Amino acid sequence: MKSTHPSAVPPDHPEKRRRIQLRRNRRLQGLCLAASLALLAVLLTLANLFAPDRAFSEQENRKLAGFPAFSLQRLADGSYFADLEKYTADQFVGRDMWISLRLRAGRLLGQKESNGVLLCRDHYLMELPAAADTKNVSRNLSAINSFAAQHPELNMYMTVAPNAVSILQDKLPRNAQIPDQRQQLQDLRSGLAGVQFMDVTEALSAHSNEPLYYRTDHHWTTRGAYRAFEAMAPQMGIDDPITDYEIYTVSERFEGTLASKSGSHGVCDSIEIYAPKTQTEYYVEYPDLQKTVCSMYQRDCLEQKDQYTVFFGGNHPRVDVVTTAQTGRSLLLLKDSYANCFVPFLMPYFDRIIMIDPRYYYDSAEALLARYEITDVLFLYNASTYFTDHSLADVLTP
Repeated sequence: MKSTHPSAVPPDHPEKRRRIQLRRNRRLQGLCLAASLALLAVLLTLANLFAPDRAFSEQENRKLAGFPAFSLQRLADGSYFADLEKYTADQFVGRDMWISLRLRAGRLLGQKESNGVLLCRDHYLMELPAAADTKNVSRNLSAINSFAAQHPELNMYMTVAPNAVSILQDKLPRNAQIPDQRQQLQDLRSGLAGVQFMDVTEALSAHSNEPLYYRTDHHWTTRGAYRAFEAMAPQMGIDDPITDYEIYTVSERFEGTLASKSGSHGVCDSIEIYAPKTQTEYYVEYPDLQKTVCSMYQRDCLEQKDQYTVFFGGNHPRVDVVTTAQTGRSLLLLKDSYANCFVPFLMPYFDRIIMIDPRYYYDSAEALLARYEITDVLFLYNASTYFTDHSLADVLTP
C-alpha cells in the first residue's frame, strides 16, 4: 500500500509544488496586509500631526477639545492624559467619516446606541440624558428659592420640558435604560418655594402622535413648543391666548446635531414657524452684537449646518424683544435653547421680553428687574440641560 502522508510525496510532485506556492502566497498576503496597515498608520499619524486643529464642529454643533496645557500637577493627577485623549478623539482626521463607518458596522451587529444617541424606531434619534448633577441641582434650587423670596412682588413660573426619551417611549429600543424624568420633575416641583411650577409632561404626552420632537436633533419642534404653550398660558395669566397662526415650513432638509453625533444620516426634518395673527408689532435687540432687527427669525441661518438657529440666530447672552402689546407686563426669561422657538408664542402678551441664557451671561439678573420694571419671571429649560446645569445659580446671585 502506498503512503498518502505529505512527507511521502516526491519533491517534484505537482501537489507538493502547489502547497509550497500556497504557503508563499499566504506569507506574501500577510506581508502586504501588514505593510498596508503600517503605511495607513504612518499616513494617519502624519495627517494628524500636520492637519490644523478645529475649534468647532458644525456637524456636532459643539466646541472641540484643544491641546491640553502641561503641568506636573496635571500629569500626576491623570487629568493631562485624560484631556489629551479627548483632544486626540476630537481632532482625529476624518472624525465624521469614522463615526459613520462605526455606526454602520454596529447596526449590522444589532447596535441600538451610538456615541450617547439612542437609535430608535421610525428613524428617531434620541439623546441619552446624562445623570443628574445632584450638587448643582441643589445649588440651583436654593438660588431660585432665594431669588423668589427676595422678590415676592413678581409672578414667578418655571417649566422644565421633558425630553423625547420620556414622551416618545414607544419608539425607544427595547430595554433602553433612561432616567425617570417624571420623578425628577416631581422632586423639583416639591422643592420649589414661591415659584409656580408648570409641568407640561401630560400635555405633551396627550399629543405624542404629533411631531413634537425632531427626529435628528435634541430640540422640541415648534409644534412641541406650541403644545407646551397651550398648557402654560392659563397658568401665566394669559386668559385668551391666540389660537390662529400662520404656519410656514422654512426648511425640509434639517439634519440636527444627533445625526452628526451618532453618524446616522438617513432622514431629514422640517422646520416650521408659527406666526401669531395679531396686530402687535415688535423689534429685537442683541446687546452682545450691538444690533437691532425687526424679526425673531434669521433666514440666512437656514444655509448653515445648524438650521435650528433660524430662531434668534442661536444662543446669545441676552436678547430683548420689545413689543407694542401695551399689557403693562414685562418678562425676564432665564432659558436654554428650547426657549428659542417658544418665545414667539409669548410675544403678544408682554411689552418686553428679556431672554437671558445663563451659560453665556456673566452679570447678575438682579439689576434688570428694576431697570425694566419686570413683572414676571419664567425659568424655561429642557430636562437634560437643567439637571446638569451649573450656571443658573451664578446669574441669580447678586
